[in-house]
Amino acid sequence: MLVDTFGVEKFLPHMNQGGTTYKLMPSFEALWDIDPNTGQLVPMLAETLPQYSEDNKTLYVNLRQGVEFHDGWGEMTAEDVKFTIELVGRQDSMNPDKSAVANLKVEILGPYKLAINFPAPVWNWATNTGARGYRFTLPIVSKKQIEKVGENEAARNPAGTGPFKLVKHEIGQSLEFEGAPNHWRLTPGYKTLLLKVVTEPATAISMLRTGEADVAAIPLIFVPEARAAGLEIRQQRGIGVIGVALGGQYLPSQQGYDPNVPWVLAKEPEKALKVRKALNLAVNRQEIIDNVLNGIGGQWPIIASPNADASYDPSWKPYPYDPEQAKRLLAEAGYPNGFETTMSLFASTGHATREVGEAVAIYWEKIGIKVKRLPIDYAAHRDRQAGRKYAGIVYPVYRNYAAEEMMNPNSWYTSQSIAANFQFAYPQIDDLAKRGLTEVNTGKRLALAYEMHKIMYENYYSVPVSLENMTVGVGKRIGEWPRLESDAFLTNFEYIKLK
Repeated sequence: MLVDTFGVEKFLPHMNQGGTTYKLMPSFEALWDIDPNTGQLVPMLAETLPQYSEDNKTLYVNLRQGVEFHDGWGEMTAEDVKFTIELVGRQDSMNPDKSAVANLKVEILGPYKLAINFPAPVWNWATNTGARGYRFTLPIVSKKQIEKVGENEAARNPAGTGPFKLVKHEIGQSLEFEGAPNHWRLTPGYKTLLLKVVTEPATAISMLRTGEADVAAIPLIFVPEARAAGLEIRQQRGIGVIGVALGGQYLPSQQGYDPNVPWVLAKEPEKALKVRKALNLAVNRQEIIDNVLNGIGGQWPIIASPNADASYDPSWKPYPYDPEQAKRLLAEAGYPNGFETTMSLFASTGHATREVGEAVAIYWEKIGIKVKRLPIDYAAHRDRQAGRKYAGIVYPVYRNYAAEEMMNPNSWYTSQSIAANFQFAYPQIDDLAKRGLTEVNTGKRLALAYEMHKIMYENYYSVPVSLENMTVGVGKRIGEWPRLESDAFLTNFEYIKLK
């Protein structure tokens, strides 16, 4: 399997910022899973579906018995689950969903039973935090291993319970796994799984064609070349929305805040709004879709989950292309000759980040903005993003599919957001997100999401470009491969059937 980046190569859940490799790890399992055929929540390390108390403030978990960690680290028990939750919720945790576990009280009721107590009613914790899906917040790790060898050593080779065991890790190059024999859930149909970093799409296509590789995410712009080489292309439709984040829209209390960024202008918010609007009107989204994304996708009004139609207004249209008005707005905001900014460009497996970022930069240059390109490794990008080190800098960003927009907005839109923050944080959005996370009534929750989206849309907080489809090239050996329709990463390797 070929990927173009591993991201942060520390595989304990509190050390990772939600990067690419963390999502790929087939050695991990969670309490629950998303069935690749139905999309429904099913038990995994938990023996049953989630069981909430009547007031939705306690979740009872019954664990499977006899599930062993790799490399002889013993049976998975309630102690390991409690330890994992507390690890992710630690003050120094870099997990993007830290806020979902930071204030929980976990009680062990027996070797295989525990109660998770929440400070307020919850409705989404099991699906959004406790399940293996594209978020994968809580892969259950071995307390015994981490306490014995230390966090740094365990982060390089963590003991999981999954159907593959990590046997070799070459930093920045490859990860090798072996199928776990007689696995409790599913023994893979092949022995060895090799994940290898290949940064050039043309090289990946060549390796697929010759049989040197079996699977690779192919950027949309390279799909015609891949098909011309005789490769089969499989698509994951509607995995998210891609666009560009305008860095530095932080609250003044946060480190890295700069009130003089053109799209922030703390003392002149009306002018800042004109700048953000100009940056959106300058971009011809349909041309990017046609020429950069190979015609695959569709314009979208905001960078938010593409499936959350119930909390959108159908009258919200994608921002139009009007470069002349964009120039006028810049002049009215005090930038008749534009301004300088930096576009951070990086690769992210399955997403056209570099291509979309470069295309947006070209359109901005047409209205007088001077854009410096900053090529950067994905791991370094995530570190800067999590640390809010992007004041005045822009970069491509994607918002993956979620079953509902209020599943966990604290990962993206609020002042509490960690790794996946989209670089805008405003008191109104903080308030709506906080209320949405604890509102168990679906109708009221969708109304809160609607208000949040309305604020985002009317204030041009970021630059949405297109819906995203993920295109994957597969070699001749790959047969059936059930995958989540919404999964933005190469996953579910254990379900691959070879021809």
